[in-house]
Amino acid sequence: MIFDGTEEFYTDDFMFDVMGIEELPSVLYQYTSADSLEKILASRTLRFSRLDTVNDPEEATALDVALASSSVFVSCWSATESEQLPMWSMYGQNLCGVRIGLPTNMFCGRKEPVIFEKGGALLTVDSWHSITRKSPAMDTNSCAIIGPNKVYYSNDPAYRNRRLVYRHSGTAHFCPYDLGMVKGTHWSYEQEWRFKIAALNFGAQFPDDDYFNKVTLDFAAFPVEPEALFIPLDPSSLDQLSVTLGPKADDAVAKKVKRILAEHAPKATLIPSQIRIR
Repeated sequence: MIFDGTEEFYTDDFMFDVMGIEELPSVLYQYTSADSLEKILASRTLRFSRLDTVNDPEEATALDVALASSSVFVSCWSATESEQLPMWSMYGQNLCGVRIGLPTNMFCGRKEPVIFEKGGALLTVDSWHSITRKSPAMDTNSCAIIGPNKVYYSNDPAYRNRRLVYRHSGTAHFCPYDLGMVKGTHWSYEQEWRFKIAALNFGAQFPDDDYFNKVTLDFAAFPVEPEALFIPLDPSSLDQLSVTLGPKADDAVAKKVKRILAEHAPKATLIPSQIRIR
């Protein structure tokens, strides 16, 4: 597909026709450590990390906004039901951690995601999250989460480095629908799905003035302050939690995970790894 970068590419048509997404997953998986599992369950929250703090330094660049990656928070998942050794190795504490599985509608209120024309899927939660910035830049308050949407893998700069601002008749249209939705093909083995939260509302319109150009878009002088957001999970979603032990998880890890589940998610299912490895 040839794309010239003059309009948003992550649309419902792109998802269906190019990426071949027939439906959104009902269950998502995340590889992590037993300690992280305990933090998630004890707090009943899910961490969204700011994109400029994740492991891919090329994430979410923009042609016209410096440090754009610092304006987006993400929670990264896989929809692949079968265990993946590279994921265990990179994220699952070197095969000694856990893989958690949760329903896609895991957040407070259990709202189902809806696919929109631009930006893919979006859902609302029965809680509010706030993203603060250094004054005088405005804070953002929202109950919306974008996703879950599948990451597109490409080395084409037209996809990787996007324009975010479109100007017309004194109005600036901020359109970061594609921001944080493309990664290089060397990451394609992850087949990642992600939720994201943005510091500036998608599709927002601003007066094309000094405040917008010299404050709102200046993430260096007026940075986003938190490095992470913690979004509440619906307690009922933890009843559907599955936890798979890593292929190299020993008895101590298994005992720890059993204790965590007994304390925080007694209805969760604990599953041994199906991968055999020395």
